[in-house]
Amino acid sequence: MKTLLLLDLDHTLIYGSYAPSESAALLFQYSQYLKIYERPFARNFIKQLQEIGDLIVFTTAKEDYALEISDRLNIQPIKVFSRSACKKKGDSFRKVIHKNWVLTYENILIIDDSPQVWETGDANVVWLVPSEFRGDSTDQGLLEIMKQLESWSTKDPNQ
Repeated sequence: MKTLLLLDLDHTLIYGSYAPSESAALLFQYSQYLKIYERPFARNFIKQLQEIGDLIVFTTAKEDYALEISDRLNIQPIKVFSRSACKKKGDSFRKVIHKNWVLTYENILIIDDSPQVWETGDANVVWLVPSEFRGDSTDQGLLEIMKQLESWSTKDPNQ
C-alpha cells in the first residue's frame, strides 16, 4: 500500500514569531526579527511519518524558508513545494493536489492545521488536522496526531 504524506510547516511543526521570545525551543533565528520555534514532539512525529511513506513538505511560505526548516528538523522529503507551487486566489495561496499523486498513491494523508488552504479536487485524502501551534512549550497537539496516525497505519486494509 503506497502512501503519500503532505506535511505543512507553519503552525503545524513550527511557529515563527517576532516577539522577543516564546516558551518553546528555539529552532533558529531566520532574520534579524523573526525567530522560528520548534513544536514539542516535532522530531518524533517526523520520524513516524518517514516510516509510513513518501513525504512531501508543502507550504505557502517561501522556498528558502521551507528548505531551512526541513534541514534543521531533519525532514527528508522527496520534494519541497513552496509558495511558487501554490495557486494564487485573491490575496491568498492555495495548495493543490497533483493528479499524478492520485494516480501513483493508494493513500494520501494531509497533515495541516489549515485544511481550508487546500484544493483537493476529487482526490480521496485522509486529513490529520493538528491544533494550531503558537510557540507554547507545553503544547501536546502532535501527540494526538501521532495517536491518530498510529491508529490509521494499523488498520486492516480489507475492512
